Amino acid sequence: MFSGKFDKSKSKNNSKTKTKSKGHRFAETKAKKTDRNVISYEDVPLEDYELEKTEMSPQAVKKIIVCVCIALAAGLVVFAFANRDRLSPESIANWWTYDVLGNAGNGYPVAITGTEVNSNNFVLSDGHIAYSSDTSFVTLNSSGSDIFSTQLKYSKPILVSNKNMFLTYDLGGKGYEVNSLDKQLFSSNTDDDIYTADIASNGVYAIVTEGNGYLSSLLVFNKDNNRIYKYSFSEYYITSVTLNSNGTACAVTGLSTVNGKVVSAVYILDFSKEEPEQVVNIEGDVIIASKFITDNRIALVGNAASYVVKKGDENFITNSYDSMTLSNYFFNMDTSTYYVALSRSGDGGSCSVFTYDSNGSQKSKVDTDSRADSISVYKDKIALLDSNVANVYNTNGDKVFETETGAGSKRIILSSDTTAYVLSVNQIRFLELNNNSQKATDSVSTKDNA
Repeated sequence: MFSGKFDKSKSKNNSKTKTKSKGHRFAETKAKKTDRNVISYEDVPLEDYELEKTEMSPQAVKKIIVCVCIALAAGLVVFAFANRDRLSPESIANWWTYDVLGNAGNGYPVAITGTEVNSNNFVLSDGHIAYSSDTSFVTLNSSGSDIFSTQLKYSKPILVSNKNMFLTYDLGGKGYEVNSLDKQLFSSNTDDDIYTADIASNGVYAIVTEGNGYLSSLLVFNKDNNRIYKYSFSEYYITSVTLNSNGTACAVTGLSTVNGKVVSAVYILDFSKEEPEQVVNIEGDVIIASKFITDNRIALVGNAASYVVKKGDENFITNSYDSMTLSNYFFNMDTSTYYVALSRSGDGGSCSVFTYDSNGSQKSKVDTDSRADSISVYKDKIALLDSNVANVYNTNGDKVFETETGAGSKRIILSSDTTAYVLSVNQIRFLELNNNSQKATDSVSTKDNA
């Protein structure tokens, strides 16, 4: 019945391709690669394949290493630029000397030297606490031990600082002294009573005194304590002074009355010129604080509004408090911004915190149920001290921490996103911010009793 021919050669070849596979679940294996133009992988066990080894050329390895090094270098450059003020040779040297080699303190809290420290006389500079009490100027390292301490004999000491330069003067008196982080640089007396003062990071400082025959006088000294400028004011009592970053100019605010109305003036003075570059009048408000937040823009905080004055521009920006009451303020030189905490209730509680940039434009508003006995800002974190509680918010208005600060708290300074220093009536504390009030209370109580 079979009519076709049987080809023995074909039968023999087929039998070779259908050999048994040992140790596999397949009864038959595919034909070898040499017998096929296309390989199908889905039916072949993994152990039937050979791993292919890829040899990487030295040139390719070198390119990868170079790319990694470039990426790391770029990251370090960005980090260094973002932290350029803290990575100066002086800052690095101070950190190594006083926080690494000299880290022998017992830790915080530490008792203050003297009997009282005014809230504004408590500052943080390059990670180091400095303060002026009724008896002493003191700087501390990260473990709470003294870096430097010198005795003060001022009835009303006021401390102003800029990075690691510190000026303490006797408000209403004649004495003042200039200190660095670890030594006294100069001490002297003025001829007339001191009203206010400021210091630049390069050691240039300005002192406003009662004027001999004038309402006020401005005296400016270089880092060698030689007077380089003087200007006397006949129409205004000077209430504040702020130096630009390199100490070549300043802005002073003054107060007077015209036809029974309060008028504030802003003088912008270049120390290479005899006369003021610019005078701006602000009617109906008293300026209580000023700051060069850029080299050509000055932020002003008044009783009724805040302002931004630009050098060379007669117009200025006004940000009214409307029906709210000024509770506190903060100048952030790292971001060229300033903050005002305004009480919505009028009694200092339920504060709204407004953030303004160097153009006077509002950047954020944070509504809180907190008081602002003290305010501090670190990056996007805003800390408000409400009695003995620190409430920390981000610029989106979210409360991120609520931490007990201990009895008698007077001022808070954020040192990072999650840490802070607190000045109390008799000691300085270091806090880890958290949301466990009871734990924070126990921690502070334990330290206080130590």
